Amino acid sequence: MKKQLISLEDYEKMMKHVQVDTLPETLQKGHWFFMEAKLYYHSEPTIRETIDMYLEHLNAYLSREEPLQDEISVLEIEFIKRFLDMHRTVQTKEQLKTYIFDLHKAISKKQITKNSPVAGEILLIQKKLIHLHNDQLFKDPLKIVINRRWLQRLRKIIKTDLSRGDNNQELGTIDNSNAIASKQTSSLFSPMNEQSHSKNNNTFNLKGDLGVLLGDIERFELAITIEGDQGGGKTRFTYQLADAFAYIGHDVAIFSLEIGSKSDLITRMKEEYLQPQNQHQIFIADQLPKGYKSIEDATKSFDVIIIDSWNKTGLPSQDFDRLRKQHPNTIFIVIFQRTTQKTIRGGTAPLFDAGINIEIIKVDDTFRNNYAVTTKNRYGITGIKYNIFNKTIIGAAEAISESTVGNSKVEM
Repeated sequence: MKKQLISLEDYEKMMKHVQVDTLPETLQKGHWFFMEAKLYYHSEPTIRETIDMYLEHLNAYLSREEPLQDEISVLEIEFIKRFLDMHRTVQTKEQLKTYIFDLHKAISKKQITKNSPVAGEILLIQKKLIHLHNDQLFKDPLKIVINRRWLQRLRKIIKTDLSRGDNNQELGTIDNSNAIASKQTSSLFSPMNEQSHSKNNNTFNLKGDLGVLLGDIERFELAITIEGDQGGGKTRFTYQLADAFAYIGHDVAIFSLEIGSKSDLITRMKEEYLQPQNQHQIFIADQLPKGYKSIEDATKSFDVIIIDSWNKTGLPSQDFDRLRKQHPNTIFIVIFQRTTQKTIRGGTAPLFDAGINIEIIKVDDTFRNNYAVTTKNRYGITGIKYNIFNKTIIGAAEAISESTVGNSKVEM
């Protein structure tokens, strides 16, 4: 029997059976936006479009079928072996970073997927090592000890895989070329086996800790949203991104619509966050004389366009995705202001459209502890925290269980 879809009319009744706090971050925000804006559904076209899109994504998520499990891949076994090799060894922060980077690349390239029978173990390894790497107390090399039960479980996976031998090497080699040839062809589609195996030239990393935060990003239709608490450091964070993109050779345009370009604050941020050798590649304007066309014209000269903030453009939220689609080789980094309910003004559609959503968290009034965290990232790991003041990856909220850092040993 087909599962009943949630509609505008029966939303609150149906959502009584859904645990909102277990939904993905974007759907949680969509829910709170719905509750705040539902009264304006029939009178505001932008709100109607955003709610319709949210309901479409919500129903797709709730009605999804459980995927079939894949076989354990050789690469997954290799990562588990590498982790087991750390048991009762001394590891430095750089050694952990190497492992985390390698694992992150494998996940972002879909070489390791959530359908794998060992996906849970791989994600747990990733989570534990990221937490340990981010621990501010981790300064000297530490001895890693994997707890006994987990150690036995991982060793059993390795043993089971080895017992299969090479029996699975011939799987999936049935010749189906005749079946493919019999399919109707269309200029709209091309067979996956004819796709290029070479690395996409648009895939790249930013240098340093911003590279850790964003991961192995792809230029094509890349849009990044930034939202967060007032006074958290959204604008300062975008200047750090501008500097990082300029450092790797990109020309950057900043539409500073919140702060005039002649402001002393802009001068201070330039001096603090833009390296002198990169400043000739970063340009600033504080107005949009032709609205949407001003942004569109800038795509002809710049690789990266930063907008601070979208709410000052006077443009509807759907123009955000329109820019991304019409100018796929331009990277858009856009700040969105929040409502009192902590949803972005104008609708949550940009959160669905963007490849990366970043939230700025204001910890206190000193600014020293404020951080950026990716709540959605199609190219890398979510949940990594980046201290805006120090410009470094910081410690995670959860600690490694049973850590005894004072004795130079961490049990996992």
